[in-house]
Amino acid sequence: MTDMRHSLVRSIAAILLVPALLAGGADASDWPQFRGRDAGAVADDPRLPDTWSATENVVWKIDVPGSGWSSPVVTGNHVFLTAVVAEASEMEAAKPGLYNGGVVTAISKAVHRWMVYDIDLQTGRIRWEREVKRSTPTAPKHQKASYASETPVTDGERVYAYFGGMGIYVFDLSGKALWSKEL
Repeated sequence: MTDMRHSLVRSIAAILLVPALLAGGADASDWPQFRGRDAGAVADDPRLPDTWSATENVVWKIDVPGSGWSSPVVTGNHVFLTAVVAEASEMEAAKPGLYNGGVVTAISKAVHRWMVYDIDLQTGRIRWEREVKRSTPTAPKHQKASYASETPVTDGERVYAYFGGMGIYVFDLSGKALWSKEL
C-alpha cells in the first residue's frame, strides 16, 4: 500500500469509532488498546451503526501524515495514532499478492520520522503531534508493512507508543513527554 492508502485505512478506522464514542461517556467508550478494553474486539453498543460508507454515519475524516499499521486507541476525547513519515521513498510501492518470499532485506537510506498523533474526538483535528525519533531505519521491514505497526496503549492519563527496535515513548494527554527508553 502507498503512504496515502495507509493513511486512508487508518483514517477510516478512526472514523468508524467516532459515532459510538461521541454518544457515550468517556469511560464507557474508551478503546485503550488493540482490540479494545478487554482485547475482545467487541464494541457492544446499540448506538453503533450497522452500515457505513464514505459518507453515511461519518462524523469526520482526517488524513494522517505518514504510514502505519497501528490501530487508533481512544480515551476520553483523545484518539491516538502512530505513523512513520519517510522524507524520501526508495522502496518499490506495495502491490497485491505474494512476492520475494515475503521477505525484504534492503534497509531504506531515507530519513524517517517516528510520530505520535493526538486527534480531538469531537472535531477530528490533530490536537498535537510529537516526533519521537528522526533517523534512518536500522533494520529492514516487509514491503507491505510500516515501521509504525504496534498499536499505542493508554491508561487514561498517559499514552505509550512502542516502535519496534526504536523504543518506547510516553506522553501525558497534553503531549508532554514523560519518559522514553530507546532500544
